[in-house]
Amino acid sequence: MSEPDKHHKGFFHNLDLSAVLTLLGIIILFSTAIVVTLLAPRYVDPTWTAPSSAYQVQMYEVADPNFYISSATAGNPTLQFVYHLKNHYSLLLFHENEALRIVAPPELTQFITKYDEPTMKLTSNLMLLRKPEKNTHFDAIAAADTLRTDALNKWETAHPDWKEKKLVKPTIEILELYTPQGEDAFVVATTNGTIENWIDQNYKILDSSAQQDYHKDHGVIYIYNPQEYRVAHLQFNDTEGWTYDHNGEPIQSLQHLKSHPLGFHSRAELIAEGEHIYAIEGCWYCHTDQTRTLVQDVVANGSDSYPAPPSSANEYIYQKITFPGTRRIGPDLSRVGIKRPSRDWHRGHFWSPKTASQGSIMPAFRHFFDEDPRGTAKNLTGIPNYKFEAIFQYLMTKGTRITPPTQAWWLGKDPINTKAIIEGRGNVPE
Repeated sequence: MSEPDKHHKGFFHNLDLSAVLTLLGIIILFSTAIVVTLLAPRYVDPTWTAPSSAYQVQMYEVADPNFYISSATAGNPTLQFVYHLKNHYSLLLFHENEALRIVAPPELTQFITKYDEPTMKLTSNLMLLRKPEKNTHFDAIAAADTLRTDALNKWETAHPDWKEKKLVKPTIEILELYTPQGEDAFVVATTNGTIENWIDQNYKILDSSAQQDYHKDHGVIYIYNPQEYRVAHLQFNDTEGWTYDHNGEPIQSLQHLKSHPLGFHSRAELIAEGEHIYAIEGCWYCHTDQTRTLVQDVVANGSDSYPAPPSSANEYIYQKITFPGTRRIGPDLSRVGIKRPSRDWHRGHFWSPKTASQGSIMPAFRHFFDEDPRGTAKNLTGIPNYKFEAIFQYLMTKGTRITPPTQAWWLGKDPINTKAIIEGRGNVPE
């Protein structure tokens, strides 16, 4: 074999060996990446992969998809909030207080928590409250009259000199507990949507067995004294409108709730849209979304007495995109749901940042608002549209879902041991 042939054979031989080694290296690296991806989460700090609390899970998975928001009428910034209740899913509490009493047929009285009872009675059986009615099964009107008379007599006995002292008899509202038709219902939500009713002690669920996995958690989100949501339709010249009216027509279905002109959106939908808006508007460029383990961070996002917990990976597990950020041209937003919970403040801030926050270089986001050409709103700002409500609901998740309200860091509970962390004496716990 000639000398050139030897060199030629050696070149291709070396090339083939190099290609094989390269291919083997790629396979090994790819296989290692798969193994690490599948196995590593089992051995890392569980706080990186597990939710921060049962409250966080229930807010995202139970409450958000069944909490609906809409503006009442055109030119009106007032919002309406509605819960979508499902039989054997939503947990309900029917609780009397000093100004409210509840009457019910004998088979339902067990579900009423009297105002002086220490243990709250919850149930997932679908029931609602309404003004007393009379039917062939139960005369709630007569029962309400008897109950009101007894309550006032007890009050007079407890205040024998009420006439001399010119005391005013208390006004007692009486509602009837009843079982509606169907497997779901739409009820008035009295919360603003940021923090839900939560109970983790002195309660019991009256169901014979746990109907849902979350019912087994140490603490649950519940709906307080639900009453049916009804609407009355209005007409403003050529414009359709509507308003809440307890004597109006009931919501027929989820499709009815979400259709024109009611136009309700679930909080889950709005939060997802808000995350998208946060990304495309470039909010992450000027705002971080992380409370670092530094004194200035935990105090700035909390206070000297109640420092905010530093951010942990599990806070972001329900986001498709996370925006920890690196530059703080504007303030950090990781605890803005607690620091700035006012919807009115954010409305003014997005409309005119320099007015709401002196010295701000943030641009105005007036495309988050609709104009009111008829001038019916009489507001200094435009009418917030779905973009504003989406970004607001997204921001309200920041800092509000780390722990249940009963363990809230802003109340000084410090379940994360923040002070130990910033002093280097501990780590973020499980």
